[in-house]
Amino acid sequence: MTIFTLTTDWANDDFYIGSIKGLLYSKCPDAKVIDITHKIDTYKYTQAAFVLKNSFTHFPAGTIHLVGINSDTTELQIPICLKMKDQYFIGAANGIFSLMFSEQPEMVVEIKENDRIKKSSFPELTIFAEAAVFIANGGDMKTLGPEIPGKYRNVPFLPAIDENAITGNVIYIDSFQNIITNITVELFNQIGKNRKFSISVKSDSYSVQKLSQNYSEVEVGELLALFNSLDLLEIAIRNGKLAELIDVKVNSPVTIKFR
Repeated sequence: MTIFTLTTDWANDDFYIGSIKGLLYSKCPDAKVIDITHKIDTYKYTQAAFVLKNSFTHFPAGTIHLVGINSDTTELQIPICLKMKDQYFIGAANGIFSLMFSEQPEMVVEIKENDRIKKSSFPELTIFAEAAVFIANGGDMKTLGPEIPGKYRNVPFLPAIDENAITGNVIYIDSFQNIITNITVELFNQIGKNRKFSISVKSDSYSVQKLSQNYSEVEVGELLALFNSLDLLEIAIRNGKLAELIDVKVNSPVTIKFR
C-alpha cells in the first residue's frame, strides 16, 4: 500500500485538497493519503520545512510526500522530485528541501511536462500529484526528467558563535505560541562548557538562567527554557503564549551568553 502525504498552506476552505485527494485515490485506489498539515502560514516554506523535516522520518520507506507551498513553477523555481532515505518528496525548488536535509539526497530530478504532466496554475494537481501517481504505480523517477544534483539547494540560517555567546534565531512557533530555535543541545554544550548562562529572546527583558526538563518544573506564568525532543532550544511561558505576548516572529534573535 502506497502512502501519500500532503503539506500545504491552503487551510481547509477551498477545493484544492479535495481535488488532490480525488486524483490520488482515483489512480491509486489502495493508497492512503495522510494530511500532515494544511495550516502552514501563507508562503512560509521555512515553517513547512520544519514540520515536514520532523515528521517524515516516522513514515515507512516508499512514502511519497507532496508539498504545496509557494509552488508557482518558473525557470528559476522548477518542479522537482527527490529521493531521500527511501522516501520521495515532490514540490517546487524554492529552498524548502535544502532546509530539511543537511546531506545530499540520493537523487534529484526536474519534473518535465509530458502527455500526462501539464503546466498549469495548479501545479500541485497537474504536476506534483501526477508525478506521485507515476512513482506509486511503479514508474522510475529517472524518467520524470533530467537529474539535477544540487540545484534545489538553499543555505539554511545557522547560529553565530564565539567563545562566550551563541546567537540563534526563532525557526518555528507552535500552536501554543512556544518558541523553537535553531540552537542545538550539542552546540550549547560545545560552547557552554558547563558555565553559567543567560538565555534572552528578543531582548534582555525576557531572559532565563536555567534549563528545565519539562514544563511542570516552573510555576504557571513563568518563563522557561528546555531542549525539546528534537534537541532544539525551546522557550515558553508555562500555560501562556510567549510569542504572542512579546511579539516574537520567525527569525527573531535568541541569544545565550556564557560567563
